[in-house]
Amino acid sequence: MGLSDSYEHGIARGVVKFAKAHVDWDLFGYGWMFRPFDTVEAWRGDGIIARIESEADARRLRALRCPVVDVAGAYALSSFWSVVNDDVATGRKAGGYLLSCGFRRFAFCGVTGAGWSEKRASGFLSAVEKADPAPSVFSQSLPWWERVASRGQLAQWLLGLTCPVGLFACNDTAGLKVAGLCRELGIAVPEAVAIIGVDNEDVLCEMASPSLSSIELDCEEIGYRAAVLLSDLLVTATGGSARKRPVLVAPREIVERESTRVYTSDDPLVQQTMRFIRVNCARPFTVNAILKVVPASRRNLESRFKKATGRTLKEEIVRARLSQARALLRSTRLTIADIAAQSGFTSVQRFHEVFRDAETITPGAYRLGKR
Repeated sequence: MGLSDSYEHGIARGVVKFAKAHVDWDLFGYGWMFRPFDTVEAWRGDGIIARIESEADARRLRALRCPVVDVAGAYALSSFWSVVNDDVATGRKAGGYLLSCGFRRFAFCGVTGAGWSEKRASGFLSAVEKADPAPSVFSQSLPWWERVASRGQLAQWLLGLTCPVGLFACNDTAGLKVAGLCRELGIAVPEAVAIIGVDNEDVLCEMASPSLSSIELDCEEIGYRAAVLLSDLLVTATGGSARKRPVLVAPREIVERESTRVYTSDDPLVQQTMRFIRVNCARPFTVNAILKVVPASRRNLESRFKKATGRTLKEEIVRARLSQARALLRSTRLTIADIAAQSGFTSVQRFHEVFRDAETITPGAYRLGKR
């Protein structure tokens, strides 16, 4: 791994965390920041943790005749052990989230020849097929955005979508390219096409216009568990006869940003209510405040809102405030009291109670990344 993106940085942190606790471990890096990979044959180490994304690299590592743990999941590698993200669960998480945003039409933008993309598509389709039995799917080789012909194909696909549509991009790179092309084509994001990616490359996601929602992966846990597995293999000297089932690590959470900050509903009162809640969640308000701007009785609105979303008005208000609080915990150094106040909670105690009920941990533990 060359530490070229947040995925590799997270995995490296997990490996380093394990290595620091085991004095007999020495780490060596290959990639653009370290030794060139074409010199790996001269290396005399005991085991390898690698992001294997080509058959050529796989052959090269296989020839070293030492235990190799793959952390990419790009394609089936029967000769290697692997610790990878649970990509099917990631797809299901994306589908469930877009469903919760009110979408009933869906699209997936993936890449061909990558196992993780195919699994994410599978999970996504299984989650949304009840609402849309035949969601639109686009798949192309990874550098499609660099080729004019493929870019034109993607543009044609986007223009052919029936909007509004919830679009799951297999990773942030694809999501950002789709968002950029939507902007060029005059397709409104998120009103016409809401986009969610994977990896939570936070700087890139925040710099995008609109900013990109994304699913955060537990890369540090992948790296740590890969190191644990490699350590076990070195101790037990397990050979090629072992059955190498992949170790799956569950994705973490959805980081909501502007590209999905919308709610789609055929009921204009529900849509107006959801817009009010999302715009005002950072300040204290009650259901009565909604009724002052939405022309409906409380009973009527509660009934229509529950039918459309599956949640009560109070549950949706809490859900929006928790989303705001999680974002502030991740991205700021504000005190817990300030975060409670800026997320619409009337007291720190109430914030702690609601947060712990939802996340099973305290806000402080969440900020430190404890699970």
